[in-house]
Amino acid sequence: MTKSKRLGQVLCVGVIAISIWSGVVQASVVQATIGSTQPSSLVTKSKPKASTTGGLTEEFTFLIKDFKIDHQGENNNLNITIRYRYKARIPNSEYPDFTGVANDIETLLANYPNRTDYWEILNKRITMMVLEKYPAIIEVTSEVQVSPSPKNHYIRSSIVTRDRTSMSKRTPR
Repeated sequence: MTKSKRLGQVLCVGVIAISIWSGVVQASVVQATIGSTQPSSLVTKSKPKASTTGGLTEEFTFLIKDFKIDHQGENNNLNITIRYRYKARIPNSEYPDFTGVANDIETLLANYPNRTDYWEILNKRITMMVLEKYPAIIEVTSEVQVSPSPKNHYIRSSIVTRDRTSMSKRTPR
């Protein structure tokens, strides 16, 4: 990340560098003045990263492109981006095939029970279904992007992130 600010006629640039090594997060801030070859200040802060797997996080992302659905009284075109995180130390035999996850989402949408739900409600149902059906997935983010239509000329999106700790029998679907 780079931030700039003008001080009189001098432009100062600050750069934040973040590195992770062996579970330790290190952030460095360097401020330099244009025309100078030396940084004018350097601040370094280190903070241990909370991790039980030695810093390993595994995620997978895929896109369901141009999914057609009759919803909210018209035909809609959806682009659905699904991103999920696996549980720690997942055995090779437990990785889900993403095509199965994608097919389950498409089946849910094709048989969606309430055609008048807001997109946000529909999207919450997607994330709930993924976590209920795939125990190796501990967090899922779903972005449902709806293309413009004759009734609504805006591109709009719903983004929902759900993890296993947020699931309970009282969680609305």
